[in-house]
Amino acid sequence: MRTISIKERLLTGGRFLPKAVAWFLFFIFLVFLAGRYYTVIGQEIYPVLHMLIEFVIVAVAICAALMSWYDYKYKHELKMLLLSLTFCLVAPFEFAHALSYMGMPDFITSNTVDKASTLFIITKLILAVGLLAAVVYGEKIVVIRRSALIPALSFLLSIGVIYLIVTNLAVLPDMYDAASGSQTIPKVFLGYLVIAIEAIAMLWILTKKWAQSQDLYLGMALIIIIMSDLAFIYYLSPYDTYNLLGHIFQVFSFAFIFKAIIDDALGMLYETNRTLARQWEMLAEKNQQLLEADRLKDEFLANTNHELRTPLSAIIAFTEILLDECTGTLNEMQKDYLGEISDSGKELLGRINGFLDLSKIAAGKTVLYKEVLNVYELIGEVSSRIRPLFNQKGITLEIPRADISVKVWGDRDKTGQILTNLLSNALKFTAPGGQVTVGVEQDDSAGVYISVTDTGIGIEAVDQEKIFQSFQQVDGTTSRKYSGTGIGLALAKELVDLHGGHIGVSSEINKGSTFTFMLPTEETEEKGR
Repeated sequence: MRTISIKERLLTGGRFLPKAVAWFLFFIFLVFLAGRYYTVIGQEIYPVLHMLIEFVIVAVAICAALMSWYDYKYKHELKMLLLSLTFCLVAPFEFAHALSYMGMPDFITSNTVDKASTLFIITKLILAVGLLAAVVYGEKIVVIRRSALIPALSFLLSIGVIYLIVTNLAVLPDMYDAASGSQTIPKVFLGYLVIAIEAIAMLWILTKKWAQSQDLYLGMALIIIIMSDLAFIYYLSPYDTYNLLGHIFQVFSFAFIFKAIIDDALGMLYETNRTLARQWEMLAEKNQQLLEADRLKDEFLANTNHELRTPLSAIIAFTEILLDECTGTLNEMQKDYLGEISDSGKELLGRINGFLDLSKIAAGKTVLYKEVLNVYELIGEVSSRIRPLFNQKGITLEIPRADISVKVWGDRDKTGQILTNLLSNALKFTAPGGQVTVGVEQDDSAGVYISVTDTGIGIEAVDQEKIFQSFQQVDGTTSRKYSGTGIGLALAKELVDLHGGHIGVSSEINKGSTFTFMLPTEETEEKGR
């Protein structure tokens, strides 16, 4: 992905530049108001106002620490880890600074302006260094085990450091001269140092090509922090409007940093959603291509099958003519050869017809001519045609006796084809000496169940759904023991579905299988309409 410069984003980003200009003008307006209506706020009012602002700052700092830490857990960006550490340290220091302000109850030791100023400038140094580190090393990925301990340890560390600072103020340089009522040189120097560090971080963002536009908000936050620190350096009284303005700017800067963290955290979610949307579009396009390819395949199979049936029918017809004695006398070997040609041709024609039927069903061109069918008569017709094959293999075929009249509502040819395919499947997988039984059971509320039970090899449970799929076989290798194209059962299922029925199988390995399909009666079909 190509990264774009800050200039390119500002020119093409659309909405960020107007917002940035509007915010900047707003902050300049606040500076104007602070100077135009400069005043020193009363000591009975300022501590309460200051505490409210500091509580907002602390709350935003805590939220920023937690949000950046959670973002680090999922993305492992060093930038987020550094931001989390920074705000874990800043939040307690800000709170200690607020409690140390004049007018508040004593915090560990007696409260003084110097005490509050010392905690304040250390807080600013921590924030400035942390933001610079996050900006400079933000692109690195660092994985730390047990990262959940980092916020807690940082918080405890800040509390310990605060206690050491508060109890050892005497050995630290003064930050505020109570006699002159002004800030000391070390305080002003550290203030400029903080501004310099923040300016470096801001320039780093402006000069480096970032892939994430949310870093613009971090740059805006740094500009506001610099304005805030300038107000803190040049205030005349710790209770005047410039000091108050500095705190207000700090609230806004923390809010912008929090906005940058949220955008960074949610950016991954948005990018993931965009990626999923693109992938969905690609999958939809591929699916359309597959559907088109499947349609072309069905048309090809249908056309090819039509083309194959014509010469194959001619071969079968001329073979039968040659077998007729009126065309001439043949010896036994010639009769056997012609018989093999005829049988193989008929077998091949049956398979071609199966392909053609599947192609028609897939293309939605199969039409059912339904009528009332006597189930026992239909079974008798099919069994009479296929029984010679069972006798030839030495397998017993048992069919039910017509004790009562059982009728279904269906297409005679298609229903006979379903039963023929099931019987042919049972014949293929049953060893000589086995038995195949046809059963009939009527359910007045559903329809008529017709079953074909064999004593064959059985089917594994994991393969029982697979066998009803087109061109699928339990053993699909070229070296398999049982021949076939894998369309017999698939075609039977499609034809049953067209009738509004359903088909299933129950089987045990080496014990046999039972295929059962249900066809509706005229009455049950009328109820379902």
